[in-house]
Amino acid sequence: MKKELKFFFITDFEKEENYLIAMHRKGWRLKEIRFACLFIFERSQPEEVAYRLDFKPRLGEDRDTYYQMYADYGWDYVGVCNNFVCFRKAVRDGEETEIYSDRQTKLEMIGRIFKWRFIFLLLMSLVFLWHAFRAGNRLSLWATLGIVYMGLLIYCGIGFYKLRKRYSEKELR
Repeated sequence: MKKELKFFFITDFEKEENYLIAMHRKGWRLKEIRFACLFIFERSQPEEVAYRLDFKPRLGEDRDTYYQMYADYGWDYVGVCNNFVCFRKAVRDGEETEIYSDRQTKLEMIGRIFKWRFIFLLLMSLVFLWHAFRAGNRLSLWATLGIVYMGLLIYCGIGFYKLRKRYSEKELR
């Protein structure tokens, strides 16, 4: 068993996929993700696998159908963390390793992340800054939180811009 603390932002889902693939190549298979940043691995044979994350904020009663659809295409359900559903699949020659086969559906997923996470981040930033301005000239916890959230907002905003630009202009990798 191996535990690693690793942070990925909402626009870094592809980096997270690549991290999981690299760990599996080294013989560490993802078992679960806790608290959005604690990755728990179990020892396994090094092998070539694909990990993919899908953002699904509302699975509800369609959950079993959703998981079965991926299972029908050879994907193993690994777990859910912060509405990102993680799937794993052994890589075989000539077999598709993307869960989204076209740009439009990938852009729709990016749009869901933006709608559910980025807008929330923006609202939280505004709430913290509003409380900071109400507190007056002194540096407060609200001001600190507002500044941190504004930094996250800028980082994620740039990330969304790059993702949308990349998937709007060219084919999937």
